[in-house]
Amino acid sequence: MEYKENSIGVSYTFFAAILWSAIGIFVRLIPEVSSGMIVAYRFIFATIVLLVYGIVTKKSSNIKIKLKDVPYLVLPAVILSFTTYTYTIGLKNTTIANTIFLQQMAPLYVLLISALLLKEKTSRNTAIAVITGILGGFIIFYYDISSINVTTNFYGNVMSMFSGFGWALYTISIRALSKKFDGLTTTLWMFVFTTIIMSPFFSGSKILTPFSLSVLFILGFLCTAGSFLLYSLALKHIMATKASVIILTEGILAGILAYIVLGETVTQGTIIGGALILVAVLIILKER
Repeated sequence: MEYKENSIGVSYTFFAAILWSAIGIFVRLIPEVSSGMIVAYRFIFATIVLLVYGIVTKKSSNIKIKLKDVPYLVLPAVILSFTTYTYTIGLKNTTIANTIFLQQMAPLYVLLISALLLKEKTSRNTAIAVITGILGGFIIFYYDISSINVTTNFYGNVMSMFSGFGWALYTISIRALSKKFDGLTTTLWMFVFTTIIMSPFFSGSKILTPFSLSVLFILGFLCTAGSFLLYSLALKHIMATKASVIILTEGILAGILAYIVLGETVTQGTIIGGALILVAVLIILKER
């Protein structure tokens, strides 16, 4: 029974990683759609899917909130909007692998924030992990700047790092909210408020083609709501630490998909820097 539970959890987590790794492919398929509009449509579709899921599974009573709870949910939604927007800009302006590896530095930022603001003590291994991860990010940046055949964009790399920092802040805020709200409740309302925050990007937009609308629906339905539900189900069968390690395959899977579908090559700097970032995150997960 334990083996079956473990297999189910690993499978759900891996499929969630595949869906997340495919986001860059779908973003590249609709270059005429702005980053802000992509985020807005992605979350409005994801909100609808999660709402339907809550009704079908008879969990709709759990998603109700009180008016006094709104401020607690709006702030994380602002952070999520910033995180997803900068992430999408990164996908449009640098390699998909770079974007994901640089965003996966988020656990390093969480440690730095915890040490500086919360005065949490840092072990020797954790300090080594932070230095290793930062070195990995530096290598990705340095190789792109110094290489004669620059295939990536400095602006995209910077936005990807901002996205990682935003994800760190979002993670900290969600940890606090998990003591007050159910996971589905928190995520659904995050999606609702994020849609509202990103709604200005709907105005003055061009009429979308059926193809672009289909891609945006897939981003919201599968790559956002679907991946969240799979990951949530996975955590019922395996420990969060093990799931976090499997999710690290997202960067590798994204690089492979980008090469197969888009013919996008991965630079030597991305391979070395990405490997260092993965090692750093693995050290942190082992410590925690």
